[in-house]
Amino acid sequence: MKRLAGLGVLLSLLLPPFMPVAAKGQGNPLQDPPRALRLYLDCQAMGCGDMDFFRTEIAFVDWVRDPRDADLHLLVTAQATGAGGRSYELLFLGRGRFEGMADTLRYLSAFDATGDEVRSGLTGVIKLGLMRYVAQTPLAERIQIGLRPAPGAGPAGVAPSTRPTTAQPADDPWDFWVFRAGMNGYGNGERTYKSWSLSGSFTASRTTPEWKVSLGIRTSYDDSRFDYGRVKTKNITRSHSFDGLVVNSLTDHWSAGLRAGVSSSTYANNRLTVSGAPVLEYNLFPYGESTRRMLTFQYALEVSRADYVEETVYFKTEETLLQQSLAASLDLRQPWGSVNLFLEGSHVVQDLDKHHASLGGSVNVRLVRGLSLNVGGSVSRIHDRLSVPARTASVEDVLLRRKQLQTDYQFFTHFGLNYTFGSIYNNVVNPRIGRAGGGRQIVMMF
Repeated sequence: MKRLAGLGVLLSLLLPPFMPVAAKGQGNPLQDPPRALRLYLDCQAMGCGDMDFFRTEIAFVDWVRDPRDADLHLLVTAQATGAGGRSYELLFLGRGRFEGMADTLRYLSAFDATGDEVRSGLTGVIKLGLMRYVAQTPLAERIQIGLRPAPGAGPAGVAPSTRPTTAQPADDPWDFWVFRAGMNGYGNGERTYKSWSLSGSFTASRTTPEWKVSLGIRTSYDDSRFDYGRVKTKNITRSHSFDGLVVNSLTDHWSAGLRAGVSSSTYANNRLTVSGAPVLEYNLFPYGESTRRMLTFQYALEVSRADYVEETVYFKTEETLLQQSLAASLDLRQPWGSVNLFLEGSHVVQDLDKHHASLGGSVNVRLVRGLSLNVGGSVSRIHDRLSVPARTASVEDVLLRRKQLQTDYQFFTHFGLNYTFGSIYNNVVNPRIGRAGGGRQIVMMF
């Protein structure tokens, strides 16, 4: 009997945290009238990673982890801006008692915005968008709305600055040009292996509603050395490239541009290649909807002049080529999930046997309540590796990937299935242990 009594005490201490009872202050969500708005945040964009921050700062809603339990589905998408920042589009979609209600708000982050600035800015816009819906809940009477001073405003009662919030070309000293320069390096090694790498880049871009210009220079140097007794070998690869793109917005659906490039790569047996191509693109949907859906068809006709380091498998040391390509791409981001698909092919005009085709993409779909599927990959049929050296590759070339090798195909795939069940609420923030320190390091090698 004493053992049974002790077991009962032990179970009483262990079971409560796992029993499916209603959380304090929440009541029974299936019987009681809703006390707060149930919100589901659907965002994978940069700046949405810290859910603890959003739950802490927006404490007047019930955060739920499944859209089927939500009164409001908030879909956040983002695109890079010409200045290097990001343009976020926040789509508020009412569900259940709010069915048919929808709003769209936008938030712009600066190119040098920190992660904290981005998440704080998004939080402010989310709060604004929630007010229309929170106003119809019992918590509305406890909401206070205020106005903070505008940037540059004087003391209370003094009119704020009237300067425009968006710079126009006439008052932008850089005329929308953005420049970036960077350098990266790393090194690692042990008794039998040493490796180091150095890379640098410089880009210049200018983006307006009518024109997009992008220019970039990149260079890299990689050095790997192996010493295993009598076996000593090293692998050094170098690459340099310049890429340029100019695009003009013709209509809401059509764009035309010109791209050019100069490249050199020891890995690709490329001493110097110069290329240029006019490009035409059609988007089935207006470009203004590109954060949520795009279906584009792109055609390019490229002329290139190639000079090879070694004679190729086609017995060429240099050649001039004319290639044409056609690509279709679908990008969807909807409350039920996301889809990214592409189909692309090209061929040498002088020789149709020299061609390639690629098909790939990824799909993430919520199948049923709590169950989601993500699958993706790509496959390519390759018959246009024109720069592969004629000489037979050595064992070191293959194992160390010193040289690009001939192949008929490439493929990549991934898939995953996730199921979540339990409490529908996700309000509580508890950062104790686990977030930093005290853990173990896991190294995964592929």
